[in-house]
This record gives sequence, structure tokens and C-alpha cells, in this order.
Amino acid sequence: MDRPACLMSLHLTADEVALRNGHIYEEILRRSEQVRTGNFIVLGTADLHLLFGLYDARFFDGLLRRMLREDGAGEVALRLSARMTRSAGKTYMRRERRRTPAGVIERVEYEIAVSTLLLFQNFQEPGRPVSVGGLVCRDWLEVLQRIFEHELLHLAEFLAWGRSSCAAANFHALSRRIFGHEGATHDLVTPRELAAEVYQVRVGDRVSFEHEGRRWVGRVNRITRRATVLVEDLQGSLYSDGRRYMTFYVPVPSLCKEIGLGKRG
Repeated sequence: MDRPACLMSLHLTADEVALRNGHIYEEILRRSEQVRTGNFIVLGTADLHLLFGLYDARFFDGLLRRMLREDGAGEVALRLSARMTRSAGKTYMRRERRRTPAGVIERVEYEIAVSTLLLFQNFQEPGRPVSVGGLVCRDWLEVLQRIFEHELLHLAEFLAWGRSSCAAANFHALSRRIFGHEGATHDLVTPRELAAEVYQVRVGDRVSFEHEGRRWVGRVNRITRRATVLVEDLQGSLYSDGRRYMTFYVPVPSLCKEIGLGKRG
């Protein structure tokens, strides 16, 4: 069969998915040098390589690596990212053209990145459910598995169709048939949500902070790993509201909310 047909032929029942995922969960705990419990403390790229091999074998019957070899793409680059604040995972396909004595050749490379920032922010609030792909997760390892499954589907689509979109019907069909996912979105705790729940700091709030022995007062313009705070200053950059601001990147715990002074209208 051709590649799309091979992928569409993969169809597992809910019980089969649960059994295979359980085996992978236990295998990770048994074989990983760092992941020894469901709520692990340390995660390495070696664990992502272990996950890739286990998923390709148990869910794809080795199809992913076969397609990679056929394309001469080599191994998928796997990395952890502490800078991804909106996407729990990201899969990239890059085409590179090289000139050789035999002529110009095109090489395709693939990379999967997983956000450790979004991963480790979960399960800090009692009672806050966490779901990935429409499935509720009980610990960090299950969150990692669901994120990785989502990214493997992107990789599979790239290899079979040359393009991928989790908003398209094709992706939804594959996610249901192969992994039993009930959606393509993630309900993970974001830096913005954490700042609001734990520190009561939101975008638009007026805050103060200490920097170089001086107290500064400004407004929160954005929240990612840190809060972007704009402080009005005549020497600052001109913004669309006609005012000039200096920009500071401040850890959220270092901010003090100015009580009684709400958002600017």
C-alpha cells in the first residue's frame, strides 16, 4: 500500500490503545535513567528517543522509521524546549538543497520539540484537571505521552502527504483511529493562567518591581516565561497609543500588584 493507505489502515480499539499506552508507560519507568515515577523531576532527550522507538514499534509497526529511511531523512531530531510558552509540542519539516558533483540534491529533515515549561507547570493546583487531545491525564508522564502522540501524528502526515495540520479532518481521523484522541487541543496550565491563579497578576494590571535599587511602576503587557512590563518614560520607545515606554522583563513572583489601580481604558 502507499503511505496514506498504510496510515489509514491503522485502527485500534479503545482497549487496544489503553493496553499499548500502559505498556509504554511502564517501559519508560523501567528503562529510563531519569523518569522513575509518573511525576518525574528530570527529563532528558534520551527519554524522547526512547518514547519514539516504543511508539513507532507498538502503534506504527515501525512505519515511521521505514518512511524516514526511504526518504534518506535519517533520525528525527528530538529536543526539549524551555522557551515554548504557547505550544506544548512542535513538529518541523525542513527542506535543504545541496549542490554536489552529481548535481543539486534535496534533503528533508524533521524535528520534534516538547515544551518543558508547559509540561512542568501542571498539577500544581489541586483539583485542576489537565487534558491533552481531549483525554484527561493523571501525571506528567501521561501528559508527555499525549503531547508526543500528537506530534508523531504531525510527523506521520508530513511523511505521507508532505504537509500537516491538526485543524484538518485528516489529522482528526488519524488521531482517533490510532490513539483514540477526542480532540486536537490541549488544556494545559499556561504561564498566563499560573500568574493569575497564584500571583493574581494579569495582562493590563498596574504593577511595581525593584530594579537596580529603584522602584519602577508600569503595566503588564504580556506574560510568557516572564512578564513584559511597560514603564512610561520620555526616553522610551514610541507605542501606538502615542506614549513612550521602557520595556522590562520581570519574573512574575517579583511583581507587586498596585491595588486599586485597574486596567487602563
